[in-house]
Amino acid sequence: MELFEAMLTRSSKRDFEDKPVPKETIDKILSASLRAPSWANSQPWEIAVSTGKTSEFIKKSIYKLASEDNPGNPDFPFPVSWPDKQNANMFETGKLIYESMDISRNDAAKRKDIALYNYDFFGSQTAIFIYMDEKLGIWSALDSGMLIQNILLGAHAAGLGACPQAYIVRYPDILREAFKLPESKKFLLGISIGFYKKDSAANNIHTSRVELKDAVKYYD
Repeated sequence: MELFEAMLTRSSKRDFEDKPVPKETIDKILSASLRAPSWANSQPWEIAVSTGKTSEFIKKSIYKLASEDNPGNPDFPFPVSWPDKQNANMFETGKLIYESMDISRNDAAKRKDIALYNYDFFGSQTAIFIYMDEKLGIWSALDSGMLIQNILLGAHAAGLGACPQAYIVRYPDILREAFKLPESKKFLLGISIGFYKKDSAANNIHTSRVELKDAVKYYD
């Protein structure tokens, strides 16, 4: 897949087949992704790939907490509010997701079920978690974002679906237990990855993007 095609056609997938992704495929994606740039080549990111029994433990544990409305204790606190422009973008995406599944605005039970599906890795058996040492700061988080974008594009080029998720790092103590990591390791993001259901409504929504003229200003 040509690079610009991958950039223009990638989208987040939120409904996966219940089957494993071959380790060789994950290795190929991550090997290429590790070429991401970073400040002075510091390469601050660390990666944990969850499969099999580890995924079962994580999913069961975080799903239980989320279903009990436990707010969690993410290593990097979630925003309390968003500026109007970003809030509007997020509202539109949520509306598209619920409408694609024929879930009404007033159907609180079904909306909660969809939200909880996050904690099941959207049905996938595999998730990639990105974390870094507590001594690192915002610039290393930015570097890790470039790694994450590589992973998303690599998954798309490999014919897989992927979805970056803040929700599945909402309970980092569970993750540190699963991966046997010390408290000093802080989780930035999780990525559900796998063979996505091509006919699923959730995988066929088309979210808008800001137009070039509204996003970019040239200064001569």
